[in-house]
This record gives sequence, C-alpha cells and structure tokens, in this order.
Amino acid sequence: MLSKGPMTFLPRFSRTGALPAAALAGLVALAPGSADPHPHVWIDTVVKPQFVGGMVTAFEIDWTFDDLYSFLVIDDFDSNKNGTLDPDELAALAKASRDTLGLTDYFTRITLDGERLRNLNFENLTATSFLERISYHFVIKLEAPVDPRTQNLTFATYDENYYIEILLNEQDPVRFEGDWPRACRYEIGRDEVNRIYFDLVAPTIVTFPCPTS
Repeated sequence: MLSKGPMTFLPRFSRTGALPAAALAGLVALAPGSADPHPHVWIDTVVKPQFVGGMVTAFEIDWTFDDLYSFLVIDDFDSNKNGTLDPDELAALAKASRDTLGLTDYFTRITLDGERLRNLNFENLTATSFLERISYHFVIKLEAPVDPRTQNLTFATYDENYYIEILLNEQDPVRFEGDWPRACRYEIGRDEVNRIYFDLVAPTIVTFPCPTS
C-alpha cells in the first residue's frame, strides 16, 4: 500500500531526453537550509531474493509508482493519445529508464559483511501499465553467489535526496524464490548508520538471518 501525501512540485519531462520517475532524485536540487522531508514521488516495491542451491544470486524487483506520477508518465509517453500506453510506448519508457537509472544504481544499496557491493548488474528492465499505474520490473544480479548462512547480506533501496520515497509493500514486502535454506528469514529495520536528508530519515533495510543450528 502506497503512502500518500501532497505532490506540489513534480517536474515534467518530454519523450526526448526523458527522465524516468526513478531518475529524478539525483537531479533535483534541495532548497538551501530546507529541513522538512519532502517526497513528491512514491514507489511501492517488492523485493524477491533469488536462491540457487541455498545461495543468493540475484534480486528481482517490482516497483509500482503512485497514481499521480503514473498519470503524468502516461500523459507524456502516450504518443497516439489513446489514453493508455501501448507496447511500443511502454518500450520507449523502459528504454529511457534504462538509459538513466544506472546513474543512481537504481537507488539500491546491497552490502556484504558491511561492505557495499559495487559490481552489480542491472538487467531486463520492463515497464507495464495496469489500472492506470506504471510499474517497473528489473533484475539485480550479484557478481558472485552469496551464502546468507555464513555472510551478512543486507538490501536497501532509497533516494538519498528524499525526493522519492521507496516503500516496501505492506502485504508482501520480501518474497524468497528458488532453493533457499529453510531456516532463512528476513527482517525489516531501519538503517541508523546511513541516515539521509539532513540526518532526519533512517532508510528501511532488509537483513537475511539464516541460523545454522
């Protein structure tokens, strides 16, 4: 379920040189001295760790944008003005997003034993539209498989400027897929070490404890 709030300043973009929803944060300048949290775009996300032989090899991610931003995206990319995004228009949106999201690492922070992983591969971004809401699906492949039973793996997704608020889905935030150790579970907490937006916000972080005894 998406958090709602006022959206008083939402930059528009054109199909040429388009800025997708998730790429805006790094380009929006904060007002000097501003101290009020001010997200203007909301993303509901589901995180799906992919297990192979008990090891995490990738994360599949689903994003769904808030209704107002979805409306603006549809309006901008609906080239034939039929009120919806056809397959070719969705493909154009996905291409624009792939061309820019890499600059922000897809707003993703994955750590292994306390060190941030940098060699991540972001693949297969697709865009869909359902009930006038825009969604993205993409895959984050790890450089090497991770054993959560012996290594401390964490996942977080957030915009450091807090222009976009990325929220874990309330009903189904994390979904294990594949062959995972049955003792593994996930825990959702707050990252107090990497606070953002003038130190006012502690981003959500997901850990994957897997007791071996």
